[in-house]
Amino acid sequence: MVLAESLSLATLLWRRIVHHHEHDVALREFTVLGLLTVPAALPLATVALWVSLRLTGT
Repeated sequence: MVLAESLSLATLLWRRIVHHHEHDVALREFTVLGLLTVPAALPLATVALWVSLRLTGT
């Protein structure tokens, strides 16, 4: 396990759930999934936060 992988709470929770369901996920597969999903999720989350601030006026 690399250091960056162990620093994320989401990673720790995800790996705990995977282990609980008795699945084995290789570090390479985990990294590829992260590289595919994080770049898409960050702008979407930013836009969602911006929209919520515009709608609530806070």
